[in-house]
Amino acid sequence: MKYTVLRIAEDVDYGCEERDVNQPVMAVVTLRDEEGMEITLRQEDQMLYQREIKEGDEVILDEEKKLQKVPNENWTETCTSRTVDIPKFTAMMEAVKEGKDNDWICPFCGGKVGLISSENGKTTIGCGSCDMRIQLETN
Repeated sequence: MKYTVLRIAEDVDYGCEERDVNQPVMAVVTLRDEEGMEITLRQEDQMLYQREIKEGDEVILDEEKKLQKVPNENWTETCTSRTVDIPKFTAMMEAVKEGKDNDWICPFCGGKVGLISSENGKTTIGCGSCDMRIQLETN
């Protein structure tokens, strides 16, 4: 499910004690889902900076329940910029296309990639957690 980041605030609630020096600085993130419901999550502040997540962004939750920006760019450019092993990527696409079991993790969000559909000479491979879709011609 996609969410819109409404607010990011510093988490200052550490109870009666101060934050332990080994504990990461946390942020409180308020999200609105596609149905208009709001939820609040605690996320590592540094991770939000690293992933360049800010108020107004569209995000998803990866398998570890961490926020990830919704990819809105060309997936091949994203994969290339992330130094993805292209031959391995291609081999995984072919394995999924052939219906083989795999443990392919989405390079965008960390979700599981699998076969979405195969009909009319086209095979669609995609992630179960985000909008990543690849359509291949069936030979």
